[in-house]
Amino acid sequence: MAANYSLRRNRRASPASNAARRAGALQALLAELALVLLPRGMTPKRFAELASFAFVHAAADMSRLRNGRVNRSRVAAQTGLSRADVKRLLGGNGFDTARSSLTAIEKVIDGWRTDRRFRTKAGHPRRLPISGTDISFVNLVRKYGGDVTHRAVLDELRKIGAIGDAAGSVQLRPSPPLHGRYDFAFLSPVLPALVDGLKIASDAGAAGVSKAVRRLSIPAETEVDLAIVRERCASSAQSMLDGLAHSLGRQVTVPHKRRVSTYSFTVTVLLAEDHAKKRKRSVASSSRQGT
Repeated sequence: MAANYSLRRNRRASPASNAARRAGALQALLAELALVLLPRGMTPKRFAELASFAFVHAAADMSRLRNGRVNRSRVAAQTGLSRADVKRLLGGNGFDTARSSLTAIEKVIDGWRTDRRFRTKAGHPRRLPISGTDISFVNLVRKYGGDVTHRAVLDELRKIGAIGDAAGSVQLRPSPPLHGRYDFAFLSPVLPALVDGLKIASDAGAAGVSKAVRRLSIPAETEVDLAIVRERCASSAQSMLDGLAHSLGRQVTVPHKRRVSTYSFTVTVLLAEDHAKKRKRSVASSSRQGT
């Protein structure tokens, strides 16, 4: 009897494990976002600030009074933030606020440009020996990089093309190619599909999502196979969309009088190539519908 009771108790999941399981999909989404955003200069601190900005404005839209004013106390209660933080976030620009803190890489570059010890008499960043002297890259990172090692900073600066190095010394380039950082315009083309997908998942539930999302994965063994599959999927998807537009783009029923459409129905096709697995290629075609 005691053994059976113990078995039942062990089978009963803890609240923490249930919460982790329910948050698994969100965690997976955030992990994919991190892989894309991190190389473009987004940090956890900046992302948290942007998230706070977004949550506060969403709560403000839901807590607006009849006279149009925002109930800040209600926003604070919904978001868990203080009223002072709510006021600050409602009155500022989210991205400018998020950029107020520099990463270790940016602090090192800024110190290299502004600190007299690490500049030439003409005011340009010195060519620094990596180590061995008082005015070295190691000491530059030690002063401005926090607890990040000089090797990690050096690798990252090399990766983004910000330095030239030779014979054990490094030189900061006149204009480090940081233009790609903080540029998130690449998200614009897929944003409508992402937003519609989130709305479908939020409003329709599991059963509704299975009806709204169709997914097909086609294996491709070689690059030639992949090219054939890519072309066939692209042309077939376009033909399908053209056919739907031709047959359903006009008025489906006869209206009593002409008026602006109250509803809309969207079909989106995503063609995605997966190169993650060794020597395996696939093209996934997903169609998404929503109102």
